Amino acid sequence: MKKILLISIIALIILAVGISEAAAMSDAEAKANDILKKNNTNSKVLVVYFSKTGENYNVGDVEVGNTAMMASYIKEYLNADSFEIVPVNPYPDDYKETTDQASKEQSDNARPEIKNKIDNFDSYDTIFIGYPIWWGDLPNIMYTFLEQYDFSGKTVIPFNTHEGSGDAGTYQTIASQLPEAKVNTDGLAIDGKTARTEDGKQQTIEWLKGLGF
Repeated sequence: MKKILLISIIALIILAVGISEAAAMSDAEAKANDILKKNNTNSKVLVVYFSKTGENYNVGDVEVGNTAMMASYIKEYLNADSFEIVPVNPYPDDYKETTDQASKEQSDNARPEIKNKIDNFDSYDTIFIGYPIWWGDLPNIMYTFLEQYDFSGKTVIPFNTHEGSGDAGTYQTIASQLPEAKVNTDGLAIDGKTARTEDGKQQTIEWLKGLGF
């Protein structure tokens, strides 16, 4: 009887911890969402990001994507503006379906359409660009973005989330794509799960301080 009671208590503790972690994650997402929705700061710094919601590897279903979490830390710390790259045709919620679609886009060298645009792009001096690594490269929609705007003379600073591939050489790829810009290849790559934690936030802030912000 005592053994059954002990097992029940342990199970309840594990359940309580799980509920607590889920609530904390929900709170973190809500805060990030609030930060990312507010602009009109008259900042010269813009944080551009593409991020997947729905099912993500190693973190489950999320309402705010891993890269979006990083973007919120940068935006909050710098009091910057932000812009989310939204595809005309949304990617599937299902993780595998998204990876299959991403693989096909790479094979086809596709340029997925972006639904929204930055009307005052010329007013920004510094552009942070964030994205996940898909199949060892930028998601193809990021190439769409890079080809749509004139980055001449602007400082571009990349950051990304990943699941073991680091930046996968994409900082150099961006530099080659934007020869007229000043691309800082000292970017920041954080794995998706860490990007959603306080540790991920602190890593992001320390990186920004190291860049001189």
